[in-house]
Amino acid sequence: MSTRRRLSIAIRPALAAAIITGCSVSESVSPPVTQPPPPPPPPPSVEARALWVSRFEFDSPEKITRIMDDARSANFNIVYFQVRGAADAIYRSSIEPCAVVLCGRLGGTATWDPLEVAVREAHARGLELHAWLNAFTGVGSGAASTCATLVESASGNPRHILKEHPEWAMVDDAGVSMPCPNNEEYVWLSPGNPGVRTQLARVAADVVRRYGVDGIHLDRIRYPGTRWSYDPASLAEFGKSPGSDPGGWAQFRRDLVGRAVREAFDSVVAVRPATVLSVAAWGIYQDKWGWNSSQGYSQYLQDPRAWAKDGYLDVTVPMTYFAINSASCSFADWICLLEDHLRGVQAATGRDMYIAIAANKGSPESLRQVQAGRAYGVKGFAFYSYASASAANLFTALAAGPFNAKASIPRMSWR
Repeated sequence: MSTRRRLSIAIRPALAAAIITGCSVSESVSPPVTQPPPPPPPPPSVEARALWVSRFEFDSPEKITRIMDDARSANFNIVYFQVRGAADAIYRSSIEPCAVVLCGRLGGTATWDPLEVAVREAHARGLELHAWLNAFTGVGSGAASTCATLVESASGNPRHILKEHPEWAMVDDAGVSMPCPNNEEYVWLSPGNPGVRTQLARVAADVVRRYGVDGIHLDRIRYPGTRWSYDPASLAEFGKSPGSDPGGWAQFRRDLVGRAVREAFDSVVAVRPATVLSVAAWGIYQDKWGWNSSQGYSQYLQDPRAWAKDGYLDVTVPMTYFAINSASCSFADWICLLEDHLRGVQAATGRDMYIAIAANKGSPESLRQVQAGRAYGVKGFAFYSYASASAANLFTALAAGPFNAKASIPRMSWR
């Protein structure tokens, strides 16, 4: 895209201010006739419009119905609905224990099924429902009270994976198994243990088979940092000292994450070939601008571009929870990241990319980002999250503005 086109969409506030203050007119010159601004172009007829709904944003069938009503009112067409937070189930499962958020305790018995309600209510409104699964998170680790929720399940209900296999937790570079509490949000599961990958694939296939969801959306599909996971299974497969080949060790762990994605993909398309597999990817793939920021590829050992290129990832959703900066490519500039992901995913791999918008930045910023994304030809948007969008009155703003007409979801030409 040329610089001229980029600036013409008037998305950088500093540019607009410079135009206004730098073009003052002498008193001796008659002011020009003010012309009304041209009307905005009509919204595209094909565009993904996704909404993340976290496990903390619904607690009843009525709340789910209201969420789907709000999504429909603003002409969204995809809902990423969270049903696995920490190797648990926010639905009825015979594989993993019922989540605390649904049953009041880990491994209890659910009195209702959020996923069943969500699929029914979404489809009744013409929305696709994609089940959102956290991939490698085992149990919340922010406080001792959260760690204490890891208990044995009620009789007859499935046990938690860390009760069944505590040795599958990640291990640090000193050989210490990840404790609880810790500073990594969760006790993470190592994809170097084949059972961790197998369980994720089983859960994904089970959800597709029993609920008829339109897609599987993977989150936390990464390591929490490079000092993890030096577990025995990973070290044995790598076959040499990580210190003797640091680059190879990093790539080996990236490949383990990729293996988990491939196994999940294979499992769901075996059940229903049209199932979409998407991932929530770290917002900054590689820091090529010198921002000294966290980045998915090197820090979290996540390479969604390789997964897309190799054919087992349909949609990448980079979590670009930033604003459009006044200076081009200053720290974490949303436009700069949009350009990078368009080149690295959409152009380089031929697979789709939906750019993320943080609803908590407010409606004006969200609308600017939609305008900019369309100018660049992005295939779609994903808004995080429902509660933030509701608080920002974003559903009304979108319905009255850039989402004022329905749109179809882009077809997967590679299927």
